[in-house]
Amino acid sequence: MSDEQRELVRLYEELGPVVYRRCLRLLADREAARDATQEVFVKVLQHPERSKDPVAAVPFVFAVATNHCLNHLRDGRRQALKLQAEAREPAPAPAAPAEPLLQGALGGQLFEGVDDTTRAIVEGVFGRDLERQEVAAELGVSRKTVTRKLERFFERARELLGGGEP
Repeated sequence: MSDEQRELVRLYEELGPVVYRRCLRLLADREAARDATQEVFVKVLQHPERSKDPVAAVPFVFAVATNHCLNHLRDGRRQALKLQAEAREPAPAPAAPAEPLLQGALGGQLFEGVDDTTRAIVEGVFGRDLERQEVAAELGVSRKTVTRKLERFFERARELLGGGEP
């Protein structure tokens, strides 16, 4: 083991717990703090001249830890904002597979007397191929409401088709 490597090991043993606590305080996540602590010392290893003097090494390592964690948080916020923006983009118009349900005599009977919410749920789940949770969020109702309204719609469809239970 070289002198530089021995110095880094010594520095890690002395400052590792302090760096971990700093990372934990900034990131508020134990696993992320452990990873950050290791990444900080990898960065310190890239600048061996800065860690030779034990007195000068402490503020350098602490600054690297702080900057690393702040960059990690900033990057995480950017990613979250990007995902939120993508989620707000309007969904592409469906190819309208639900349209045949709405057309013709059977379609008219299936949706006769059905409230607008149930119609929107059926169109969302079957016409736009959305998950029930997505439809619930879009309509501002609970997932349980979506499931309950779908079950009632299916019961009515079975009655109309004369099938009862499958």
